[in-house]
Amino acid sequence: MEITIQQSDLAFAVGTALGSVPAKSTLTILQSLLLEVQDGGLRITGTDLDVTTSVTVPCTVKSGGRAAVQARHFSDAVRKLPRDSVRVADEDGGLTVFYGKGKSQVPRLDDQDFPMTPDVKPEGRISIDGPVLARLIQRTAYAVSSDETRAVLNGVYFAASDKELTLVATDGHRLARARRAGSFGALGKDGFVVPGRTVTMLGRMAAEATSPVEIGLAPARNQAAFRMKVGAYDVVVYTRLLEGPFPNYEQVIPKTNQKTLTVARGEMREAIDRVSTHSDNITHQVRLDIAPGKVTVRVNTTDVGSGEETLDGRYDDEALSVAYNANYLLDILKSLDSERAVVRLDKPTNAGVIEPDGGLADKEEELLCLIMPLRLPETNEVAMAGAGRRG
Repeated sequence: MEITIQQSDLAFAVGTALGSVPAKSTLTILQSLLLEVQDGGLRITGTDLDVTTSVTVPCTVKSGGRAAVQARHFSDAVRKLPRDSVRVADEDGGLTVFYGKGKSQVPRLDDQDFPMTPDVKPEGRISIDGPVLARLIQRTAYAVSSDETRAVLNGVYFAASDKELTLVATDGHRLARARRAGSFGALGKDGFVVPGRTVTMLGRMAAEATSPVEIGLAPARNQAAFRMKVGAYDVVVYTRLLEGPFPNYEQVIPKTNQKTLTVARGEMREAIDRVSTHSDNITHQVRLDIAPGKVTVRVNTTDVGSGEETLDGRYDDEALSVAYNANYLLDILKSLDSERAVVRLDKPTNAGVIEPDGGLADKEEELLCLIMPLRLPETNEVAMAGAGRRG
């Protein structure tokens, strides 16, 4: 192998592929990157067997070949190179990068041990603008569960139809559903669940995508591929999908919440953030006392402190008190892009629904968030066990 390549191109490929390399592994080869010269470009791949990222960048080829190198060591070496043209070549059993008046060499590993790139020959493909996909992910991924006893909740559910693409995530205490109108029927009516780690990575990449993101689902429906261009670079993320039926989330979304509170989203976020400083460090409970024309955010925690703040709000029903996890509320309010938020309520022990007042800025998109309440000290009723267990 011998190529000439810009340091910035090499650094981008290495840094992006590194996202799929595990920090620790019993298999040494999984902590490496595979470099392959092909079709006038350099492809660099990293994998943990569940998620694989391949990045192809332009280079000038003198001779082809492939090599595996220790991922993080090689990444550090490349990152510190001067931003100029460099030459990468096999030399004395190692891979050497020549730059300016110096050179940097790393040992080669046995590239024959590197796992094969997944062969995802999709049964159908759809495409969606990168920034749109990034927004859908940003509005849902925070609700992904970390409880490994219900693995299917450890990811984001994708469902495509002739009318829309829907992303849903829930951890049983909150739920986020984001939709984009359009014809996405090529993936079939059955949804699939993309692991949370993959979704987070995809969100970052899609935000920078300069082409639509092409999503392909393998016929066996156990793998998916996400292809995009980032500038002059070709990026492909392959991922295993989570197995098992996703809960019937539509069943847990309340249809009869008639009490409606409308508040300034930014003011509500700031008030909750300030007052929750005094909340319990396990439940993070804040209490909302809602009355006509106002809402008061309150916390009173023994040995920690207390605080309260009153906001103007549009509400014309009977007074109501309800408690929520402050962190969950903050995540939801952050995901809205409207000036005001609408909170739809029923009883203090029933789920609340939060939506952007007047819809999102892009009218082709919809967002609905659900949050389960916490038990107030003065009520004997116990909050519902969680949205995920009702599907």
